[in-house]
Amino acid sequence: MDGSDLLSPMQKIVGAEVSPKKQFAECLVNINVPDFLIQVRMASYLPLPKDNADQRPNIDFVVFMMEMNNAKSLATVHDSLKYLDATFFMGRVCFVVTQGGDDSIHCTNIKEVTRLCDAYSSPMLSGNFDDEEERSIVGRQVIQMVEIAAGFKADVSPLLVQATGQSYQYIVEDDV
Repeated sequence: MDGSDLLSPMQKIVGAEVSPKKQFAECLVNINVPDFLIQVRMASYLPLPKDNADQRPNIDFVVFMMEMNNAKSLATVHDSLKYLDATFFMGRVCFVVTQGGDDSIHCTNIKEVTRLCDAYSSPMLSGNFDDEEERSIVGRQVIQMVEIAAGFKADVSPLLVQATGQSYQYIVEDDV
């Protein structure tokens, strides 16, 4: 298959302007996937401007990026969610959380993020994006989800993957 024959799923990354979207987009584009070329577009928020809407490619998958050390990041994602068509929440969305390792620098409580993931029945991936290896691992996980959402995995649908997901809610057991 030469380059002109490759399929090109489209992915949108949404996150606050100061998030590491560009770094992550570059990581995704540089991951070698044999059967398709991934296209990545970035946005700071939704809805997208109406200008040239008819000329935009279809979007197969949306990544919402949140930084735990940036309060505006969660607010941007939360405000943008209402503009995304409900069908995307059937296996075509994920939340990527960065800077999650050090609680002392968090501006956002992880419970708020997990509630958001549960409310929209969407997976959460996390990593330290300052570490190239962790960024690449999260990138490969996103690529796998994009392959499924775009219909490139035989006999696997986004709904099947979503049905096997687990809740992120914290379970507090009563002391006996």
